[in-house]
Amino acid sequence: MGRKYASGKHAFGFCDRCGFRARYSELKTESVAGNVINVRVCPSCYDPDHPQNFLGKYPVDDPQALRDARPDPALEESRVIPP
Repeated sequence: MGRKYASGKHAFGFCDRCGFRARYSELKTESVAGNVINVRVCPSCYDPDHPQNFLGKYPVDDPQALRDARPDPALEESRVIPP
């Protein structure tokens, strides 16, 4: 079983965004919200997928309260105004 395609180390391709010629091995595939789209762009046009596009995809826990918290015993005394 051989490879399906040639490596392309001497080949060149064209950027789908700007149309300039670039090495085929340097062209990068773009993705939008984690979905790969069939757009190959040069390194100068490459726009990585922003992490904010993945909001809601992963669960986020940010607990603030403590279990069985104990109040400060001196808190009651500090609120009393002396006569």
